Amino acid sequence: MANRFASFGHLRQRQILGTSISFANGDAMADNLKSATASNCFVRSLSTASIGESKGPGRTRLLVLVALFGSLHGLLSAVPGVWGPAEVARSFVIFVESLEGIILGPRMGFISGSIGCILGRIIRPREEGFLLGIAFGMGEPIASLVAGLMFRRKWHLAALAYAVMLGTFLTDPLTWSARIPLWSIWDTLLAAFMILPAHIAVRSALEHRGDAKRLGPAVCLVAFVSTEADMLFRIFLLVPTGLYALYPIPVEALPVVFILGALVTPVEALLSMAVSVILAVPVLLAIERSRSVRWPME
Repeated sequence: MANRFASFGHLRQRQILGTSISFANGDAMADNLKSATASNCFVRSLSTASIGESKGPGRTRLLVLVALFGSLHGLLSAVPGVWGPAEVARSFVIFVESLEGIILGPRMGFISGSIGCILGRIIRPREEGFLLGIAFGMGEPIASLVAGLMFRRKWHLAALAYAVMLGTFLTDPLTWSARIPLWSIWDTLLAAFMILPAHIAVRSALEHRGDAKRLGPAVCLVAFVSTEADMLFRIFLLVPTGLYALYPIPVEALPVVFILGALVTPVEALLSMAVSVILAVPVLLAIERSRSVRWPME
């Protein structure tokens, strides 16, 4: 009888132990499921924040970067270019215009460039006056906008902007009556034809985001197209809209201004391309490897 009670006791202990283990395993599986679900939610939230689509940390991060780039833009805009006469040479801002658009995207790149444009004219007032300086300086955010459009694969919008501004200039009667030499904007005309090759290079770079050999040509071509878009916007304001009269620049002096620009603008484009390859490409690759921000952010 004692042995039967002992056997029954051992059997009961094993049943209780088995039940406890089953409950423990069930709890562990539940905990693992909760942990996996939380991890997936965290990864999705982090990805959303990185590309700036959420209204929480991603939006805050985007606004911080806009303020940062706007400040950098303003400081570089206040440094005059040393590669040509002050009348036609742009500032050191040509080195950051395209990068703003590539990282921030077209809309936020334009906003950042606009902030920097105004800030730069406050730090270093221009001879033409504050308002006129800002008007021509808006070519800087236009460059960021074009770069952002290219890296958002909206190259057709960049081509449309080129077509409108260039077409307006070429069909304006003043262009012909003032005898402005068209060869003086040869680099801008070349940039218009480089939009499609730039798009092809960008598409390849975005498909292989960590490949420097693909990213380098894409950034280089976009820097050229965006820098020339800046100059084309200034040409658009100068001639078709008639703002040359507010400087004032005599009509007979317009050909001289364009000839000087033909000597300086290509140098600025080459400098912008070189700096983009040397500095912008490593920055973009470092951001890509860190996975903290996915460019373009919008």
